[in-house]
Amino acid sequence: MRRAAVLLLAALAVLLAGAPPAPAAGDPSADRVLVVGVPGLVWSDLDPEATPALWELADTSPVGAVSVRAARSTTCLLDGWATLGAGNRARFPAPDEAAPPVPLPTVPLPGEAPGTDAGAPPSQEPVPAGPPASPELSHCGLQERLAQVGLADPLTAVRAVSEDSATARFGAEPGALGAAVGCATVVGRAASLAVAAPGVGLTREEALPGDPAAVAALLEPCPLTLVSLDGLVDAGVPAPEGSETGTEPGSRAAALAGIDEDVARLRAAVAALPGETLLLLQGVSEVNDGRPQLHVSIASGPGFAEPGWLTSASTGRAPFTQLIDVAPTVLRALDAERPASVNGQPLTVTGERGSTAEAVAALERANTAAVTHHRSTGTFFAGLVAVDAAVVVLGLLVLGLRRGAHARLARLRPVLGLVALAAAALPVATHLAGLLPWERAGSPRWALAGSVLLAAAAVTALALLGPWRRRRLGPPLAVLGTTVATLVGDVLAGSPLELDGLLGYDAIVAGRFTGYGNLTSGLLAAGALVGTAVVAAALGRRAGAGRDDGGRRQRRVTGAVVLGAGAVTTVLVGAPGLGRDFGGVLAALPGFLLLAMLLTGVRVTLVRLAAVLAAGVVAVGALAVLDWTRPADERSHLGRFVEQLLTGEAWTVVSRKAQANVDILLGSALSWVLPVALVAALWLVRSRRSRGPGLLRGPGLLRDGGSGLAPADAAVLRAGLVAAALSLALGAAVNDSGVALPATAAALLVPLLVALASTAPRGGNVADGTAGEDAEGVTVGSRGSTWNT
Repeated sequence: MRRAAVLLLAALAVLLAGAPPAPAAGDPSADRVLVVGVPGLVWSDLDPEATPALWELADTSPVGAVSVRAARSTTCLLDGWATLGAGNRARFPAPDEAAPPVPLPTVPLPGEAPGTDAGAPPSQEPVPAGPPASPELSHCGLQERLAQVGLADPLTAVRAVSEDSATARFGAEPGALGAAVGCATVVGRAASLAVAAPGVGLTREEALPGDPAAVAALLEPCPLTLVSLDGLVDAGVPAPEGSETGTEPGSRAAALAGIDEDVARLRAAVAALPGETLLLLQGVSEVNDGRPQLHVSIASGPGFAEPGWLTSASTGRAPFTQLIDVAPTVLRALDAERPASVNGQPLTVTGERGSTAEAVAALERANTAAVTHHRSTGTFFAGLVAVDAAVVVLGLLVLGLRRGAHARLARLRPVLGLVALAAAALPVATHLAGLLPWERAGSPRWALAGSVLLAAAAVTALALLGPWRRRRLGPPLAVLGTTVATLVGDVLAGSPLELDGLLGYDAIVAGRFTGYGNLTSGLLAAGALVGTAVVAAALGRRAGAGRDDGGRRQRRVTGAVVLGAGAVTTVLVGAPGLGRDFGGVLAALPGFLLLAMLLTGVRVTLVRLAAVLAAGVVAVGALAVLDWTRPADERSHLGRFVEQLLTGEAWTVVSRKAQANVDILLGSALSWVLPVALVAALWLVRSRRSRGPGLLRGPGLLRDGGSGLAPADAAVLRAGLVAAALSLALGAAVNDSGVALPATAAALLVPLLVALASTAPRGGNVADGTAGEDAEGVTVGSRGSTWNT
């Protein structure tokens, strides 16, 4: 085991040392930065005829799709600007939440002279109530009304954001961008939420001047200017059933024309100024009751001089960026120190893109895929629970509780096996569906559903028609092997199937953009552990056949295979250039170490189990520290967590993940897979000494005396399941996906166990060690093991 740990760390060091550096894009320093925020702007809005200025800007600049995810599921106007300025997820509180809304002004907000200090302490008087909530102000409408009539005192508004519980949960500091720069000009009231802070010189204007010369004069006093072009906010409230964009098509076209004219004036003003100006144009939020989408991201200026794709270390995937990346990009350009609370990473340029028309089409497809995934996961999770429950119920009817089903129902065993294998194929089918261009279809949700079903049918056919079909374990192992091989191949290829897979992640949620998601990490660990148990035991038996050494060679080979598979899986799951899953290493490595102990006959004690858990912590620590040694702008979330430990920010991450665990337990449909799995466990793997109602007494269908498997084979299967149970329990504890992680793995393992039970011989007892006619004959060491019976 010590050698395996050394080899593991050496492999990780090689992977990290070989990670390619971020592409050089020239000196990113600028004399000034202009941030143009356009709430509601998506890539389908750009057109060479209707929006020529925006199209020309995209034609000469790197572009990307920005996730505007703030500290609530739908990012509204004030949430977006607060998040941009914090460089971390924040939100403006709703009227019925703890922090009060901003006060309404008694007079119109006047423009202030350049350099006016807006840093006076906010009023400590009780904040009067803002506009009441009403049906016509659904979703983001209330915040937009507040931005129009409120924010006379921006520091009070920032105080409301900072006091919000969700903002605090992310450790965000509203106004951090303004505090770091020290002086800013703001056009549009909502943008003041990004920079208002005590001591900041703040110049505010209601609207952009019509004269380009006046615009240029507006950009000169401070190194940072923020302009909020809010035309889409006023583009009309849609019909009650809502719309994709949150505006009426006719009003939206007129608003886009006005925004395009403003962008043209801003670009003309920038061209007239001396020195270097970095222009960042970003969609910052949804508008009205528009659905969550990906938005426009364009960067032009120092460091962003040539067309390409935008990305950042916070996403690790082009062409995706996050709204929280804007603040660190500004601070890098102005050579200002980045506060510890800023969680985003500076924008960079990578790769080459085609023509602007091709790039815009690709970004529209990325948005379609993300939106479709975002709206389909809840339905899919509920369907997955229903399928697994149906498989278990059908199994109980066909096989009975103790191999005592009615004779007529018993004839359905082949049907049960087929249905169970198809159900087990669904998790990997969600990834394989990504091989088909379903996002190009006219009805992408239906196309996605059809792609998943087609992929599941293909995996089932592979399991039933291959040469392994003649062996009892063949079809279940074929599904298991296909699942593991697909997940391994996907991460080696850069995780193209994980993105927008129904068990993967989407860029709208912005929880992860590359590597393994938590659900996939648990799926891989469970599949790899059970599969490794079977393969290692078989190879060990073959190596020890005919040798009179007390089984020492068999145990050595078995242990070596398990540890080798564990080292490879740990690297795949945790390496920053591959899986990037912090909690996945903590879960996977202890599972493999426990499996090695069970299969080699090492007695499992509390001390050894504690050592196994400690090994997982050491492996994760090594990964995180190695990642932390890389430049700050290139670190993944592993390295950033080490930095947060050093700066005292780590507790916000831990507490947020704990709250997410609770929310998923109480609110996710996937959590209902666990009761289904519990019923299956009581039915299939209970011991012969089980106490309970008469129907549950006696061995389960996959225990000695009830499975048709040889005792050694059943012991191998149980060892794999026990190791998987430990890994999944740890994964649920240390990841923010909570019980959804073991539930996803159960969606694979439970149907496979039902499929295996459906092929058990109807008669005979193998407790004496004679396997049924289809048994595999795999042996396992039992010396000193408390798990082998």
